[in-house]
Amino acid sequence: MFSDQGIEFDILKPFTKSSTETSAGLMLDMEWDRSFEKLFLSSRRMSLSFDSIRIFTAQHTMVQKTEIDEAWRNCYPRLLGTGVALKSGGALFRRHTFELSPTVRKIRSVIPQVPEDDSLAKSLNDDQALMKLVSRNKPDVFTVDLSVGMEDVPPDMDPISFMIDPRGITWAALIEIYITRGLSVNKAMLSVLSMLDVAIAKAVANSNKLREQAAGE
Repeated sequence: MFSDQGIEFDILKPFTKSSTETSAGLMLDMEWDRSFEKLFLSSRRMSLSFDSIRIFTAQHTMVQKTEIDEAWRNCYPRLLGTGVALKSGGALFRRHTFELSPTVRKIRSVIPQVPEDDSLAKSLNDDQALMKLVSRNKPDVFTVDLSVGMEDVPPDMDPISFMIDPRGITWAALIEIYITRGLSVNKAMLSVLSMLDVAIAKAVANSNKLREQAAGE
């Protein structure tokens, strides 16, 4: 399991309230002042190598189902269209920008009424401290999406009904990254946690902004 493969779990252990082993990795319930309370750890083997890519998924439930009001219902379709994924390009100087995520495209393929919204992407791209961390650590994958998928739609529920009747609002930020073993592991882990922390905090702030706009309409 993940916790047996390195020191990542040891670094996180002082902040871990509880942990649950699964077939895919390790789910941690965290107790700290960061913007997320759950952290899922897993890994995948690199091709032609004994090394692994580490996968960190931070999760924060900002609104429980019982707290969903009319304003949240009104802005939920827009929230579904705000998910982002990091895109890197450039031959000599690699540029990193957040754009709409594949998850948004997948949702819109089932529910075309979901609008594309780049407000979260702009918020992340404008955060210079975050983008410096991204440039320095170069994650292979970095996504921020609502923690829902069309596979979560009950068989007897129309997708449109699912869209207008959210069962809570949970954000998930995922980073896949290669972490070199050695003295730099601690620094790399702190960078990963900081990137996840900012991503979730930005998603929450953007959600609240969109809710305020929906409430005023």
